[in-house]
Amino acid sequence: MGSKILGTFFFLCLSCIFTNMNYIRDKYAHFILERMLRLEKGEKLTINANEETFSFAKELSHLASEITGVTSTLVYIVDGKVESVDEIDPPYQAKESSKVVMLHLASFPECNYDSKMELGAKELQEFRLLSDPIVLDRRISVPWATAYVPSPYWAEFIYGSGETVDRLWMDIAELYDLDEESTDLTISQEKVLRKRINNLESLGISSLHLKSSSCDLYLPLARGTAFQSTAARLKDGRFFYPSYPCEDVFIPVDMKRASGHFTTTRRFRLFDRFFENASITLEDGRITGFSLEDGNDEINSFLRTDSKSAQAGEIILCDHMTHVSRKDLCLGIPILDRMRTTTIVLGGVTPEAITEEDEEKLEGNGINTSFTRLELPIGSDEMMVTALLENGEEVTIIQDGCFTEDF
Repeated sequence: MGSKILGTFFFLCLSCIFTNMNYIRDKYAHFILERMLRLEKGEKLTINANEETFSFAKELSHLASEITGVTSTLVYIVDGKVESVDEIDPPYQAKESSKVVMLHLASFPECNYDSKMELGAKELQEFRLLSDPIVLDRRISVPWATAYVPSPYWAEFIYGSGETVDRLWMDIAELYDLDEESTDLTISQEKVLRKRINNLESLGISSLHLKSSSCDLYLPLARGTAFQSTAARLKDGRFFYPSYPCEDVFIPVDMKRASGHFTTTRRFRLFDRFFENASITLEDGRITGFSLEDGNDEINSFLRTDSKSAQAGEIILCDHMTHVSRKDLCLGIPILDRMRTTTIVLGGVTPEAITEEDEEKLEGNGINTSFTRLELPIGSDEMMVTALLENGEEVTIIQDGCFTEDF
């Protein structure tokens, strides 16, 4: 009798866990389509997926068809080649708007670092150390996004051997507030970011000074650049988030003139490991000294990748007390981990922040065109960021780790 009760109890526990995971998966699907892509009726969504993400992609495809009322397309990719294309018909028929929306469902690849390995584009991409190519005439014309799907390997990479993917799903639910069903927060956040960018651009900033007990950096801004955020806006006014909605703004710094020192304030990933407390000194934009316990092979390998890997590239300004930052978790994916605090980039810049239209002037403007990109968290609750203006004035834009009321 007792064994039957225990068996029933165990079965009910498993059922509850299974039901909860399905609930979170469904909420995550809505989050991607409604709060990242902000999918609208009549839009045609195309999803690229691999073997690990295909099951979730099917769920997304059906949900997308319900939202839009038009057929969604699921593209299955194996080893970089299209294996199959499926059309998912909607439960009702809406008028197709001719607008196309793109979604890439990414997985966390299993890869091991070897200090003797050749670091080409494939390896750097797997380790999330490859910068985006700079194409000056590239302009965003359709909404698109990349979303990461929890997997067993990703869970073990973060938490250690033996941990299950269920824990990662639950952390994702908490980090991105999946229970919040309204898209109002996404809209209001985009308005805040747009206002912040407009206010920063109106100042005429020539350089930024970042100061805290672990950081003292002087960062002249690269010419031919502008502040940008994670919220992208098309010419017709339609906005979306190519990655997870975040409170950051970023701008390239002059790779030849950045100077000072900093120590990282949160864990970060480099190749196939997590590290803490990396101390780095910059002179004329280039690293002249670093200290990383038990990580010399990794940092040396990264810095030797090309001639600009060891130079400053970009500054990402972010409130230190965001919803994500309260949970001190490193996910090992730069676009997700930058939400925790202010971050400095070594290597290549974000192409969308470049306003210069002449490719030959990029290096002369101090813009880092490196093949690589490494994001290092340096913010804290005591950080102050002062903007030095072209007219000689100084304006405090971040105090005690957070943007001031004017921004």
